[in-house]
Formats: sequence, C-alpha cells, structure tokens
Amino acid sequence: MSFNPNFEEIGTAFVQHYYSKFDVSDLTARSQGLQDLYDPQNSYLTFEGNQVRGRDQILQKFSNLTFKTIQRAVTKTDCQPLADGSIMVAVFGQLKTDEDPVQSYNQFFILKPNGSSFYIANEIFRLVLHDM
Repeated sequence: MSFNPNFEEIGTAFVQHYYSKFDVSDLTARSQGLQDLYDPQNSYLTFEGNQVRGRDQILQKFSNLTFKTIQRAVTKTDCQPLADGSIMVAVFGQLKTDEDPVQSYNQFFILKPNGSSFYIANEIFRLVLHDM
C-alpha cells in the first residue's frame, strides 16, 4: 500500500486549480485549461446522471453546458488517501449560473497518480435538488 501523505494539501490545491479553469466564460479557454487534467481513455465523468468516458467526451460535455457565467462558493473540501496513491476529493458548495437561483452542489473526484502529477480518473457532479 502506498498512501500519499500529502493527500490533504494536494486535494485542496487541486480544487482551487480545477475551479479556476472551469469557472471561466470562454468555452475554448475552459477546454484548454482542463484538458491536461483528464486521461484520453481512462477518465470518467458522471454529470447529473449522464456518464461519459475519456478526455474528448468530457470536454465535449462541458462545452455543451448552456450557462454563460458561473459564480461558486466552496463550503467544504474533504480529502482521503487511497491505498494505490490516489486521492479522493469531495467538494460541497453553492453555485449560481447566469440569472438562475443559487443552488447547492456536490462534486467528487478520484485523482490518480500520473508520474509526478495526477489526472482525474473519476468525477461525479450533482446539484442538490430535493424533488418530491
């Protein structure tokens, strides 16, 4: 087993970096900023229940999002080390897109070691909606 002793520091820095690249209004800049974080074949994204695999499909999914602006407040980031050196990251917060009301969200990542850095192996995003 090879737990990463710096899991908290790495996970927290990752979240700041990820959102600095995602929360831009220019879709081309978003794709360019995020592309190195995903593996061409071995990254999975489940976004509001829809799953895609691989860098190109993930970036395509992001380019199809309809909002123009996003404001985000991260409430809490929790990180845990995994036995293979990966890091699990859970993000809880609120976001506002365009003129929509503020929504709570949860986002989860598994960061896999890739040489001296990491890539996003798994990502799940859900708005916290309470349907009756």
